[in-house]
Amino acid sequence: MKLRPPMWLPWLGPVAAAAAGALAGEVWLGGGFWTVLGAGLVCGFTPIIAYRIWKRLHHRR
Repeated sequence: MKLRPPMWLPWLGPVAAAAAGALAGEVWLGGGFWTVLGAGLVCGFTPIIAYRIWKRLHHRR
């Protein structure tokens, strides 16, 4: 049985970006603008990229 990628996974990107930005700004050493921006971009695009990779591997089989 092949496990399909969940359709809601890419929608976690903005939520993850906001959470990572908030954590980077408040918790991680009071991060400045570039720290917050970098954390938000990395954590925001991770679910989208993971979904595309999972979907590509799923369709390959």
